[in-house]
Amino acid sequence: MQISYILMVPLLGALAIIQTVVGPRLIVFGVRPDLILLVIVAWSLFNGSLSGIVWAFVGGLWMDILSGGPMGGSSLALMTASLVTGIGHNRFFRNNLFVPLSAAVLGTLVYSLVYLGVLTLVGHRLSFLETFFGLVLPATLYNSLLMLLLTPLFYRWLERRELDMLR
Repeated sequence: MQISYILMVPLLGALAIIQTVVGPRLIVFGVRPDLILLVIVAWSLFNGSLSGIVWAFVGGLWMDILSGGPMGGSSLALMTASLVTGIGHNRFFRNNLFVPLSAAVLGTLVYSLVYLGVLTLVGHRLSFLETFFGLVLPATLYNSLLMLLLTPLFYRWLERRELDMLR
């Protein structure tokens, strides 16, 4: 068993708590950052969709427990985003800033649309256009900017991981 799977549950739990507690203090234009989504997108880029889906399921359960939303909705949305963004797995990611940025855009759009679909299925009435332009697009921009800032850290982590594997 990889160390990543051993630490996955507490790491994503801590991140979900940080997103819940600190996230409201980071609201810009009515949206807050989706830290777990960004970690899932980055994980999927590094390790592929299959590993990312496992992380997405666990991270989504943490989000659902802390948010009071429909149980499994966040997991389904995160797993779908992981599946889509994991296409850029590893080789495309290196030395190309466009890949993590486009993955953040695509991941946020997929996550948001799937989650809105889940909310609609469980009976929430939403104005799609108002929600899309008022929340989804600003969240997409916010997450993309955060991914731009976090990408150098992700590169550094990937290089260290590969050096450790060579030893």
